[in-house]
Amino acid sequence: MTCPPARLTSTLLCAAGLAFGACLPGLGAGAAPASVTLSNIRHEFQGPDNCGPVTAMTVLGYHGTRVTQARAASALKDFPGDPQVTSLELAAYLGRFGLRSVIRSAGTPALVRELVARGLPVVVQQRLRAGSNVAHFRTVYGYRAGRFLVSDPLLGPALWLSEAQFTDLWHFYNGEYLVAYPAGKERDVQAVLGQDMRAAANWARLKRVTEARAKAQPGDPYTWWGLGKANLRLGNVTAAAANFDRAVALGVPRLYFLYRQEAFEAWTRAGHHSKTLRYTRLALNTFPDSKELLHFRGVAQRGLGG
Repeated sequence: MTCPPARLTSTLLCAAGLAFGACLPGLGAGAAPASVTLSNIRHEFQGPDNCGPVTAMTVLGYHGTRVTQARAASALKDFPGDPQVTSLELAAYLGRFGLRSVIRSAGTPALVRELVARGLPVVVQQRLRAGSNVAHFRTVYGYRAGRFLVSDPLLGPALWLSEAQFTDLWHFYNGEYLVAYPAGKERDVQAVLGQDMRAAANWARLKRVTEARAKAQPGDPYTWWGLGKANLRLGNVTAAAANFDRAVALGVPRLYFLYRQEAFEAWTRAGHHSKTLRYTRLALNTFPDSKELLHFRGVAQRGLGG
């Protein structure tokens, strides 16, 4: 079942009914309007661990395809109690309906505003709330006066976050974002992301950003984790393994291993199987059915000859 085409409202003095693209051709950096709210944003409160399926429902609904939370959950989750849906799994599911997706890190508030201003809702990975260790998908569909308007599967359809709140919650996931779009929006996405359309360029930028943050705040484990992920994706395995060692020593919560397995990748490639085995076992005490944790525990056991 399809929905009417999505429309956009903004503070621009456009003629009533005109699409946003007709009002602002060639929108460039810094040219976003002061206030934008995308319409046709579907919201539904999530079932247990269903922020991923609800996010899929919201994004697909905006782009004209109606699915239910239950249908999305059955496709995205390995079993009803599966606690983890990754950005890659979300992107693959959206792709079944003809949407292209770009997943990148080191996102900025300005970049989110630019994408939303071009009629593209942005999915961000953040903490659920300040002090929480729960990772959570939110869909940004508006902004004004230094605040962002998000559809939150748990907290409601119109949650306003100040830019400071938004960036603080986002730091937990090193500014990871996903933008899904039909083929006709490819040029808009390219115009906003620029060099970051290339994954390697984005990893290099994440490396620069996290290196600078690590010097300024050496006690922040999430910055070291982000640096480790950047080095891993750029092929710097030894450096990545050391970065993850630092993050773990500084105290990433056990829950983090459920959401992010880059440390296990780096340790495996560096031959540190005993470390992978130790931390997968710890996390499995809390999340015994996680397919990601079970996979890396098996890899470590085989690496140790078990």
